[in-house]
Amino acid sequence: MKLKADPGEIILGLAFAAIGVFWIVTALKLPMWEGFAPSSGFLPLLYGLLLIGLSFAALIFEAHGGGTRENPAGTIQRPLLVIAILAAGIAGVESAGFSVSMFLTMFLLFKVAEKLAVVPSLLVAGGTALTLTLIFRTWLGVPLPVGPWGF
Repeated sequence: MKLKADPGEIILGLAFAAIGVFWIVTALKLPMWEGFAPSSGFLPLLYGLLLIGLSFAALIFEAHGGGTRENPAGTIQRPLLVIAILAAGIAGVESAGFSVSMFLTMFLLFKVAEKLAVVPSLLVAGGTALTLTLIFRTWLGVPLPVGPWGF
């Protein structure tokens, strides 16, 4: 059996696995459990483990042929585009605010990277950004960054 792998997908999978390792290392410096409830290190540890596991599952899937591809094997443009969009979204959180940055990041991922239609991309990105803002800012009281437009 010949293994087929797109170098860009491998780089992206390893990058996400490295982020998972960073989360685990950071989480191990924090308390895991206090009394009857998880503490500040529990969820980053769990998310780091999940991210590493999913990254390696994606790498194994990719190594065995993956799914259908729009680009020929050997190109790394799409994974680099995804990384660039995510980096821009993270960089824009403080200046544009959490909601706007989350909306634009998701919209660009859907429209540019995944090449989905405009209306579904707008609806899903808007609904998800609104839901996350509602959950974290309103219900959980997390002080998310607010942009110049007040949201």
